[in-house]
This record gives sequence, C-alpha cells and structure tokens, in this order.
Amino acid sequence: MKFLILLSSLFLSQFVYGQSFIGGGGAIPDNGTMIDFPIQVSGLANPLDTNYGLEKVCFSMTHPYVSDIQMLLISPSGKAVFLFGGVGWDGDNFQNTCLGGRNNPSIFNSSAPFTGTFSPSQSLGQQNNGQSANGIWKLRIWDTYPQDQGFLQSWSITFSNQPARIFNFSSTNLPLVLIDTRSQPIPDEPKLPARIKIMEHADGTRNFLTDSVQYNWLPVGIEQRGSSSANFPKKSYGFEFQNPAGDDTSFAVLGMPAQSDWILSANYSDKSFMRNTFAYDLARKMGWYASRTRYVEVVLNDEYQGIYVLMEKIKRDVNRVNISKLKPTDISGPNLSGGYIIKIDKTTGNDNEGFISSYPPKDHDNGEKIRFLYDYPKAEDLVPEQKAYIKAYVDSFETALNSPDFASANGYRRFAITPSFIDYFLINEWSKNVDGYRISTYLTKPKITQNGGKLIMGPVWDYDIAWRNADYCDAQVTSGWAYDIQSVCPGGDLQPPTWWTLLRTDPVFKNETKCRWLQLTNEIMPPAKRTVWIDSVKILLNEAQQRNFSYWPILGEYVWPNPQPIPTTYSGETVAFRNWLTQRTTWLNTNLGGSCVTENTDLISESEGFIFPNPVRSELEVTGWKPKANAPLVVFNSLGQKHSFNRHSNGKYNVSVLSPGLYWIRGENGKLLPFVKE
Repeated sequence: MKFLILLSSLFLSQFVYGQSFIGGGGAIPDNGTMIDFPIQVSGLANPLDTNYGLEKVCFSMTHPYVSDIQMLLISPSGKAVFLFGGVGWDGDNFQNTCLGGRNNPSIFNSSAPFTGTFSPSQSLGQQNNGQSANGIWKLRIWDTYPQDQGFLQSWSITFSNQPARIFNFSSTNLPLVLIDTRSQPIPDEPKLPARIKIMEHADGTRNFLTDSVQYNWLPVGIEQRGSSSANFPKKSYGFEFQNPAGDDTSFAVLGMPAQSDWILSANYSDKSFMRNTFAYDLARKMGWYASRTRYVEVVLNDEYQGIYVLMEKIKRDVNRVNISKLKPTDISGPNLSGGYIIKIDKTTGNDNEGFISSYPPKDHDNGEKIRFLYDYPKAEDLVPEQKAYIKAYVDSFETALNSPDFASANGYRRFAITPSFIDYFLINEWSKNVDGYRISTYLTKPKITQNGGKLIMGPVWDYDIAWRNADYCDAQVTSGWAYDIQSVCPGGDLQPPTWWTLLRTDPVFKNETKCRWLQLTNEIMPPAKRTVWIDSVKILLNEAQQRNFSYWPILGEYVWPNPQPIPTTYSGETVAFRNWLTQRTTWLNTNLGGSCVTENTDLISESEGFIFPNPVRSELEVTGWKPKANAPLVVFNSLGQKHSFNRHSNGKYNVSVLSPGLYWIRGENGKLLPFVKE
C-alpha cells in the first residue's frame, strides 16, 4: 500500500497545478495616456518564489498597428516588469497571446497577429521575489502613436508550480553596473530618480554581485535613449549623476575623466559590439575627440541585462568637446563667436529647435530641408544674438562652398578646419554609414581664439548600423559612396547636405583626402592592427557574450536592420565585420581618387616613426626618424601652418611654443606622424 502511495505521489508531481485570475478589458486611448486594467488576486497563501509563483500573463487585444503598444505588469507591491513595446511592425492584433518564461520564443522575434506563448522583454521571474501575490495586479498599457485606437478584450494572470525564473548571473570579468529604480520602469523622458553602482576591482580580478557591498550607491537621473533603437527589448539609457538636491554632479567612471552625463549603449542590433567602439577609437587615433568607452555588464533591478558599452555623452567639457563656455551675456565681440555644438539629426524628443539651411539637399522637389539643431548651448539657454550668430556663420560657410571660387583661398577654407572634414568623410565612407552626414552629425564651432574659430566636423557619433549592419540603401555592399545615398535611395526627408559632393570636386581636398587615407590604412590602422583590435575585443567579450546571447537569443536571428547572411555565432559576427572592412578598404583604395603629392622636408625616414609622449606637454622625442645634422623639426597644424623649432642637445624637441591642438610631422617620403599638444 505504501508503495502505491509513493508511485501516486511521483506521478502527480509531474503535473502542473496552478491558479488563474481573469480581468476585464476596455479601449486603449491613442494619445499616449497610460491606462491600467486591474485584477484582484486572493487566496494564495504562500509568497511567490521559485517553487510556486507567477507563470504567465495572457491577453487578447485588437489593434491595427501593434508596434504602437507598450505594456507593463505591476504587482500589488508596485514591482513593475516591462513586457514589450514596438513589436510586430505594422501587423494587427494579439489573439490569445501569453507571456511566460524565457524558454519561450521572444515576442520581439515573432510577427503579428501574435498567438501562443512568448518570452517578454523583462523576465516575469522578477515578480517571484518573495512578495505576496494577493492584492491588485495591473496591466498597464499605452499607445505611443496618435492615429489608431485599440481594444483590450480581456487578460489573465496565472500562478503555478512552474513559475518563470530569473536569469542566473553571479560574476563577470568585465566591470559591473548595477541600477536600482525601486521597481519603477525607466521612461523615455523625463529622467527617473534612481541609484547606480559601478564596480571594477583595482587589481583586475572578477567582479561578483556579492562584492557590491564594497561599493556605494550613487544617485542618478536615468532615462531611455534611442530613436529607431527605442523599440528594441534591450534598451539604451542615459544617466546623470546627481547630488541629494537633484543637481548634476561629476564622477570619474572606470578610468574616464569626471563628468555628470553618461550613456549605456545596448548595441542590440550590433551583435559584434564593435561598431561604435571601433569608430570612436579610430577617430581618437586620428587625433580628434570621440567618446571614450568601456565594455560592462548591466544588472537592472536585480535582473541581468547583458553587455553594454558605457560611454561619454557628447558634451562641452575640457575633457570632451573642449570649446569655450558660452554664457548668455556673450552677445558681442570674440566671446560671441563660440563655442557652439550643433547637429544634423532627426527632430525627435524635446531637443528639436534649430534653424534651416539656406541650401536644400540634392532632391528637394517636396520641400525637403537640411535642419541644424542646437546641442550646446541648449535652445532655452541661447539668446537671440547667439542664435543669429551661429546661423549666420553656417550660412557663410555654405555660401562660400556654393560659390564659383569655393576651392580658392577665399572659399570654404576661411570657415572650416579642412582636416576635420577629411577625417569625418573617411570614417563615414570606410564604415559606409547609412546614417552618415544626415543623422547624428555633429559640428563644433570654437571661439575665434581657438584655431580661428572655424567649423570642425564632429565628434563622430552613432555607428551601430554602419560597417555592414544595415540591409537598406546598399549599406551592406562594399562598393559605392555613403554621401551619395540619394543615388540608391532617392527622396526622403533625411538627406545629406550637398557639401560632400562639392568638396569632392576640389582637387586639393581630394588630394589631401588621398594622403590621409594612405596614412589611415597604412599607419594608423593597417590590416595587422585591425586584426589585433578585433581579436582583442573578441577575447575580452568571449565570456560575457555567451551570457548576453543566452539572455537575448538573437544570434542567427534577424534584428532590424541586419543584412543577410546573418552569422549564427559570435565568432561569425566578428569575422563578418573584419572581412567586410577588408573588402571595403580595397574598394576605396581603387575609387577614392586624388594624388598624394608631398613636399620634402629636412627629415629622413629610417623606419616606423613614433612620437613619445603623446599627448605632449612640453618635450617630445621622435624615434624611428633621423633628422639631418642640426636640421629643425617641421610641424604642421590643422590649418596647414608650419611651425619650426630646434633640437636640444638631449635629442628632444621643446614644444612649448605650440598652442594646444592636433599637429603632424611630415617626413621626406610623405609619411605623417600625428601628435596632440595638451
């Protein structure tokens, strides 16, 4: 008899037992208003945990454009889990749709009408944290686009002995970022008060979650970031360190200079995690400011989120975009001349005030325009005199560029730092950035006392769908020009200005571009260095990428706008990146045009030249280059002006006569050595 009872118990243990609670529905307003649909849960004696807890949430909804819908599940304790948003593109309806454990297919990789069981954006296992199930549960829904209305027919919540579980994560070889929002969802805007810990052991040993007690929580304001990427389940965030009064305050982060504003970039569609970091590192090696970056793993409200890139936000600062502070009282004279940061970008969010270019894009039959947006100072901090000045300066540059003698000394060079335009062009073309020149395109205008106050292209920004990671407008093809996107994708509101087509007709600009390209691909980032760079990042991320793609199982899956074929492994992603980079280099070698003609100087090249230290403060050494006896060192600045100074008896050169900025030493064979004077 005891044997039969035991068999019966074992047999019954194979079955799922659970309880479901059903709630009603209603209309979903299409004006962005959040609406809560409640369910009363009662009679559950035990707290929710990994033995018995929340298993799934099910619902049915009619909606003619499901990607407009965002959905949260909120427990009686106030714990919120983001279920999804931006799924299904322009498809219709949810029909008996359930969201359960992460062993189910992701709702983000599925299509409408949604029927069946899927994994949500965040794990339902977050709710199985020891809280009581009894009380009011809320399904919070909002429609993000005011055009079409939906209707929730009904929804239900199920608790069982097969509950959803949270992802198992305990330690990492990368720095670790912990974010606590007190269970509140992070909005697009405004910033949500939260707190953050950034963990990295000084001795380079592993970072464990249990080590977090050694680090202090720091108050921040945090919000979601992104435009096209905002609908991905893995969100990017911007955060600002704050003091107890809520004012911004600066902190040094992971070896990067202190500042208040930082970004956590998700790189969801870039499965190599390399495209932004490679572009920024490339720009820095070319002598320009670009955001410093560190790879980290993120835990949000006790749930693992994967690999992120912690990076500097583009901002006026002595360690970032080093231009003068512009005060509201600076309304005349040299002070009015800078500094400014403007950008060509989408007019999304609140930061969309600026001015219209006097010169329309290539195709403008439907009134298409080039719009410049204020970035620094913000529009509300600019006075009328300053708005008028920066608009007039850009207009003067464009007028000069569109004039018959634009390539002469009286042309566009009076208003622009030409090397910055050359380097910006090369990074955009090498990456064949489908967003290049027309989105996320920054320009800097220093005060007249800095390099004459001329326009500087950059900093470079937003390359996650560059370097063969977009399947439209021939972006994945190794041939063709990114600046001439209208030839393959005519029309559209977002177009590049005509600057680049005009600059390519200037023989001097074209020749200088050729010289810089040869230096870029033969010295700054030759094939061997590219291979080392890619392999080093691959090795660094090898452990963490396995966790990332276990949590986000998208290897081999299409994530907008991945081109075909889609590699099925992380190694395959890195190989595809490297191979495309090599093939793109070959095409540009053949098609860039121009002729690199250099003048002789008093230097004889022996081998690979090297400048130490770099950046330079007072003295530098040039190794690998042997000057003729008693010959001066000839240095060129960004304006093409020459500076000469004699060698000391100790073999070093004093550079105290040079103002801060980027310089080059040109050798007899045309080789250029760049260095930065601090």
